[in-house]
Amino acid sequence: MATMEWAADCMADLLPRRQEEAETRRHGFFYDGVEAGPEVRASLSRRSAATRPLPLEDLCFFVKPVDNSRLVRVVDPHSRKECLGLVLAAAFLFALALGYVAPYLLIIRTGYRIEDLKKQYEVLVESNRQLQVKEAALKDPQRIYGIARGKLGLDTPSGDRVVWTDPGRNHSYDGDLIARNSPPTRNGEK
Repeated sequence: MATMEWAADCMADLLPRRQEEAETRRHGFFYDGVEAGPEVRASLSRRSAATRPLPLEDLCFFVKPVDNSRLVRVVDPHSRKECLGLVLAAAFLFALALGYVAPYLLIIRTGYRIEDLKKQYEVLVESNRQLQVKEAALKDPQRIYGIARGKLGLDTPSGDRVVWTDPGRNHSYDGDLIARNSPPTRNGEK
């Protein structure tokens, strides 16, 4: 009951003050919390915008240091399960996408590899053909005979200078013997 009376007394004291403040605000001009006359109002209106007071210019802010070093973070047991579920779901979706896309990528890669091998095969076939032509030209007995006579100065041997390795066989030599294109034999085999 005492508190009710005290609240009523406070309200009775505040009500006339508020009415007075409202009347002075209607009629008077306040600058920095003090009632100012018309000369202050006139000087303020002639000031440049840079020197006029800003609204709420008299507010001050203070920084209060907060020490949270004694606080301990409590781990939520449900958050770990949720995080693990999210990671597993993302891994499953990634594996599914990889399983869907990987065969197409492998087919494209295989196609490129086949085309590269075809080009390589064509190059090797052409190189093989050129090497066979060159080999045939180098193995030509007429060419070898010409090099032996021209560059090396070799001559056709006479009949008495020919030595046959197989004395039991009857060899006839007529003087125009040209090297035969026969495969080499091992250990005297024919």
